[in-house]
Amino acid sequence: MYNKFGFREPLNKEPDGTYITVGQMQFWLNRSEGSEKFKVADAEFLDYYDKCRVYNLISDLMEENEEAAIMYWDPENESLAIGYPERGDVADALLTLIHANRSNDDDGEDSWSAGI
Repeated sequence: MYNKFGFREPLNKEPDGTYITVGQMQFWLNRSEGSEKFKVADAEFLDYYDKCRVYNLISDLMEENEEAAIMYWDPENESLAIGYPERGDVADALLTLIHANRSNDDDGEDSWSAGI
């Protein structure tokens, strides 16, 4: 996988257009037990997968319009944080994903994580 694909190249695209990149998957597989958790679709892997999809969606929107959002390190939570206008490209795209995901869920529950 190292020489065949670019780091930011989409590895798997979902019907909604979201994706995980080759680099993101390689990062996961390099983790301790990463390969095993991937093979059994462990909840931790699925959470990581969804976070990558959202990150890539927002990142792509930021490439189109640098004012669509801002990504920064949140020292209080020690994690990546994303800020975006309440009404704008990112908010619209996330709402579309949430609604599409809810309509695909059998139980009507929202399976997306609360944030990145």
